[in-house]
Formats: sequence, structure tokens, C-alpha cells
Amino acid sequence: MTELKLRTPAQAQHDYSLSPLEDSGWSTVPTVDDLSDGEFSTNYRDAMRPVLFRNGCAAWSACRRWSPQYFNRIAGELTIPVKTLDRSEIKLSPWKLSEYTQFLIEHLPNEDGASPRAAPYCHDIPLLGLVESLADDCKPFPKNYLTPWYRRHWWRYSQFFMGPAGTVTPLHFDTLLSHNLFFQIYGEKQFTIIPPSQATFCGRRGWRWFDVDPEQPDYVRFPKYEQATPIVITVGAGDMLYMPPGTLHHVRSLATSISFNIDFHTGQSVLDALAQADKGMPTQVAYYNAITALGVTAKIPERITFPLYRPYLSYVS
Repeated sequence: MTELKLRTPAQAQHDYSLSPLEDSGWSTVPTVDDLSDGEFSTNYRDAMRPVLFRNGCAAWSACRRWSPQYFNRIAGELTIPVKTLDRSEIKLSPWKLSEYTQFLIEHLPNEDGASPRAAPYCHDIPLLGLVESLADDCKPFPKNYLTPWYRRHWWRYSQFFMGPAGTVTPLHFDTLLSHNLFFQIYGEKQFTIIPPSQATFCGRRGWRWFDVDPEQPDYVRFPKYEQATPIVITVGAGDMLYMPPGTLHHVRSLATSISFNIDFHTGQSVLDALAQADKGMPTQVAYYNAITALGVTAKIPERITFPLYRPYLSYVS
């Protein structure tokens, strides 16, 4: 398999502020057992507060069907990009989905339950948009949690994750400064999340990556991190997690894991994101936010805007 090595930007000379993003002063992540459309929109999304919805998607057939074997059976011939994430670089390699699922089936963790460092990871892939029948496994989908531009074809805007125990995504925020609605289908993940206002404590590198390892923080190198208030959450199969724009998060798979998320904007969040365009935001990211604004705020039809937005779903930053 050929590999494309993508180096992350050099250490930024200073930390860009995430203002005017607000984190509403949140310091906890509440856990709820029920969450109506109105409660989600008013109390969490519009209030810019995170929330964990236990068993929020547990009734989906996806939580019974999805497994490495299932994806091998329904889409094994599909070629997908697989990432190897390290703190200093991302390597991208093409695999057949059947090859990757076989790797997962045969993969054995270390004695401590962890995978080798930098294990291949099916990460941030628009799989539901490529195999649209998968959306039928995700009913009833809470499409009203999303703003109208995303609702009719919500699966097109999703990004898919599948990987072994021990795979890690280092500390970062979502590149569009969008809302993040995350669905854990199989296995467990551990999230360490930090409010946007504490980004300056975390050793920012480039636009959205941070050099602090929340699991083993180096207080000599990053003394300001002692002022941070990280929150650790275990997200199990059938759970939904919502994170507001700019939320820093570090993610570890505690077991073989399958999940997906949707990055989405409201009218306010896309305007807030566009206001960051001159504060280190990559040109491509500003472009995708501008396209999103055409759909979310200017109501330009999806048939015009989505083809322009689609490349974002395979964008590697």
C-alpha cells in the first residue's frame, strides 16, 4: 500500500484567541436519560453547553448490526483511506474495507489492553455518504437536533470512525468550529474534553491541534495546563455526546470501536467561525465555512451547496 505523509504545521508562535466563541462557563458535562428536540436546542446547543445522552441511539438497529464483520459483508470491496495518527504527522494509506475489517478481527491488544502506538485507524471517513443504505440502520435519527440545511440528507454530512482498542486522536478542536453531535455504536471511547476558553493552556500548534497530552501532561513543558479543568467521559455503545464549537477533545478507544459524528453549524456558529478567518484559520477551512453559510443562513439549495461542501468530508488538516 502506498502512503501519503501529511505533516502538521509547525508550532505556532503564539496562541490565537478563540474569541468570540463562548463556552458559557461550563465546567461539567451533564448526563441525561431523555432529551427532547426542544430541550436539546434550548438547553445545550444554543446555550453552548455539552451533554451526554445515555442510550440516546441504543434503539437503532445499527447498535445490533454494526461490527467489523458487518462492514466486511456489505462494503468489503470499497477502498477507504486509513490514517496512522502520530503526534507529529498523519500517514494516509488506501485499504480495501475488507482488509481493514480483517485487521480488526485478527488484531490482538497488548497485555495491558492497549494497541501498539499509531495503529491504523479508519478515521473521519464519509462512509454513510458512500454507502447510503447504512442510514436505514440509524432510525429514528434525531434530525431536528440539526439545523434545516442538514436534515433531509443528514448522513451525507457524517464522518465515520472504526478502529482497534488503544487508537487515539490527540487533543484538538473541530476544524470548522462547528457543533459536534457524536454517536457511539460499538465499543467504548474515552473523551477528555476542555472548554474553548482554556485553549491557551494547552500548547496550541497550528490551527486546531494541541501538544498537551491530557493523559500524561508535561507540566514542565506546559505549566499553564495546571490551570485547565479537563473532564473525562466514557461514551459507551448507544450513547450520544454533544460538544459545542471550539471544545477541545482528546479521544481514546477503550475497545474495538465504531462511531460517527456530524459537524454542523447554526446561523450563529457559522458567523462566529467566519469571524475567525483572520486568526490563523486555514484558507480551505474559511472556504468550507463560507459554503456552509450559503446553505445555513442564505438558504441556498443543498443541490448547489453540497457538491461544493463535499470535499470537506475527506479534508485532512
